[in-house]
Amino acid sequence: MQSNFVSSRPPGRRRTFHIAALLLIAALVFAALSFFPYGKTSSAQAATWNQVFNEDFNGASGTGVNTSTWKYDTGTGWGTGEIENMTNSTSNVSLDGNGHLAITPRRDGSGNWTSGRIETVQDNFAAPAGGQLKITASLQQPNVSGSAALGYWPAFWTLGTPFRTDHNWPHDGEIDIMEDVNGLSSVYGTLHCGVSPGGPCNETTGIGSGKRACSGCQTGYHTYTEIIDRSVSPEQIRWYLDGVNYFTVSASQVDAATWSSAVDHSFFIIFDLAIGGGFPNGVSGTNTPTSATQPNVPMLVDNVQVYTSSGTAPTPTPTPVGSTPTPTPTPSGGCTGSTFTQGAQNVNASTGLLWFQACNWTAGYVIVHYIVGSNTQQNVYMSYNSGTGRWEYNVGGFSAGQTVQYSFTYQKSGLQYDTGWYTWTHP
Repeated sequence: MQSNFVSSRPPGRRRTFHIAALLLIAALVFAALSFFPYGKTSSAQAATWNQVFNEDFNGASGTGVNTSTWKYDTGTGWGTGEIENMTNSTSNVSLDGNGHLAITPRRDGSGNWTSGRIETVQDNFAAPAGGQLKITASLQQPNVSGSAALGYWPAFWTLGTPFRTDHNWPHDGEIDIMEDVNGLSSVYGTLHCGVSPGGPCNETTGIGSGKRACSGCQTGYHTYTEIIDRSVSPEQIRWYLDGVNYFTVSASQVDAATWSSAVDHSFFIIFDLAIGGGFPNGVSGTNTPTSATQPNVPMLVDNVQVYTSSGTAPTPTPTPVGSTPTPTPTPSGGCTGSTFTQGAQNVNASTGLLWFQACNWTAGYVIVHYIVGSNTQQNVYMSYNSGTGRWEYNVGGFSAGQTVQYSFTYQKSGLQYDTGWYTWTHP
């Protein structure tokens, strides 16, 4: 839905959803990628990142946010169909005294809803040319489900800084790092770009992950992360849940001008908890909220950080799709006399685990390039498993006796290296 507005305050999230398309895409994407595991963020990654923003939400219980760091967005509308009035009241936006931000929806005796939405004053969060930007937060989704959750729409997201002056959505780019609706304990990641309606990014739906299961995300804190990566070609945006990459959008999916206008600039950060609107209505198949919807259940944010990395590392050069690499025998043994060790192991009838272990040094990152059978090559950042001390990635879709060919790109002491190719056959 396009919404015209006359306001000095940008409405921000201005999308509605083509519901049938959304649900179909969500089902297909989730079915195709549901084998991804959830793990822990690598502490080794800190060696390559420079922290440029940190907020721990410390302060006395019942107080508001620091207005030198955060701006309140107030009012109604927002172009999404949501029905609440966003306020700057500590009834809706407050610190809990235990290092958390609480955004709490309220309903008065007449059935009118209020809630909260804040955005960073700082709006220069950008991936440098040849480098990366990481925006990450630990939060707990509202702990409400079933009919009591109908209409709940928590979100952690970013808007392109140009939007603050030109209000040109979705041209200026919107990256939804975390959204859930109706208490489904799920996560959706989405890029909005181009023009609306339609355009290269299928607006107003956007290019999205679809619904992904997020077990325990309403009862505990989980980490949601976006990385804009301009160190690889084509550039990427990657979405992570608890350190595991579950969705990626590449610059090759849209034209160069659309990507540049949406991604290659600075952003600011937004947290909000909307009530009702096109997204929860479409997923539930009914108008929300309803009389059964329960007020007073907050989204809790523990912390949010922003990091950048410089563009010093060379760009990986993956093997062209369609070429046949020459496999290298998999080395046996541990780290003795080696820079690294690696391997593959069976997980289940359709999944294998590829792993890489640095020998007495810290890898800034590890990328695995793999080809299963005659399929096209995939290039994916691995996740660090602190329990095993290895970088790991689960590859699904195997059949018994099928072979995977794989190699690694890794960063050591600020320099990037490529390994030879290895082969492993799924039992």
